[in-house]
Amino acid sequence: MKHVLSALVNNTPGVTSRVSSLFRRRGYNIDSFIGSSTEDERFSRLTIVVRGDDIVIAQVISQLQKLEDIISIEDIQQESMISKVLLFMKVKADVDDRVGIIVVANACNARVIEMSKDYLILEALDSEDRITEMIEIFKPYGIIELVKTGVVAMKR
Repeated sequence: MKHVLSALVNNTPGVTSRVSSLFRRRGYNIDSFIGSSTEDERFSRLTIVVRGDDIVIAQVISQLQKLEDIISIEDIQQESMISKVLLFMKVKADVDDRVGIIVVANACNARVIEMSKDYLILEALDSEDRITEMIEIFKPYGIIELVKTGVVAMKR
């Protein structure tokens, strides 16, 4: 099961390295890892998506709490959070397909942010599941390149 961990940490060099090293040493796999600034420049927020049962997640949290730069850490439950993923996707789009691709993009709540004679670049901000669905929808058109962020989450 996927868990979203939200950690408030000291904004000091090496914090993300120490956190990721802990995961590596313990053999835990990270699905996504986002570090971001907070309203207070002394701290950063790490949003870590990890898979495991409740026992594994409790172990992860226990190990993370032992790191000196961790101020607090919480397993945010799906029903009590807002989460989004940002996607940029370059899709083949010749003149004949362009209008259809734009219609599909609009239906997926994506927008065209750049256009050339051969491709469109789309931007979407949505849930992880919706972004995954959108990628599947556009595969038949020909995805040239894509990049997406990890999960950004906040407790309600």
